[in-house]
Amino acid sequence: MKKLLIAVILVLTTGTLSHSQPRLEATAPEFDFGYTPQNVKLVHHFWFKSVGTDTLLINEIKTGCACAVMPLERDWLAPGDSMKVGIYWNVKRSLGKIERNPRVFTNAGPDPVRLHLKGTVIHYPDSARPVSPKPFKFLLARSPRKDIDSLSFTLTNHSSQNLAVSLASVPPEEVELILPDSVRALASSTGYVKLRPEFADSEFQTSITLLMSDQDHTHITIPIGRKFYGVEEK
Repeated sequence: MKKLLIAVILVLTTGTLSHSQPRLEATAPEFDFGYTPQNVKLVHHFWFKSVGTDTLLINEIKTGCACAVMPLERDWLAPGDSMKVGIYWNVKRSLGKIERNPRVFTNAGPDPVRLHLKGTVIHYPDSARPVSPKPFKFLLARSPRKDIDSLSFTLTNHSSQNLAVSLASVPPEEVELILPDSVRALASSTGYVKLRPEFADSEFQTSITLLMSDQDHTHITIPIGRKFYGVEEK
């Protein structure tokens, strides 16, 4: 009887251990930057969630050429925990349709979790339709004579219908952004971007992606940067 009890305990313990597995889930594993200009660095943040029953270890993230992973907050996730992971993509002189497929390797098994990034690089950003931004790059520059810590921008609607505007990307921590809620047909609306004081003495490159309410759900990505000319970064 004692041997039988021990055998039952071993079977139950083995079964419990065999079901204690790590597993990674990437919320919204695909992202479309939409229209974007050349020679810019695009940024997108994915949300990783540990949906298994054991601690998840992130062993490696392979992004391929022209992409890089931002420093991770940590390389592990307890069951139920989530973490934001950012990826840079330098599109350089690309033109037309572009895509990348980062792969995330973990202790959950040999098969990676696959992510997908895509966009359309255009030579003339003012040709974007149905909405075009101006300026098409938000440069918050500092020089010995001038320090630009804020700017206004316009979104011009070239279509015959009113369009709602929303932010499709994670808001950048470096700036405050005020977006117009909508752009009327054949008209323009104004928005504002302002540098946060804690980032005034640092150079950076990031981006925002806007979503339009047209039937194609058009995305437009606008790069944002802080650049010093003739002064040193503190």
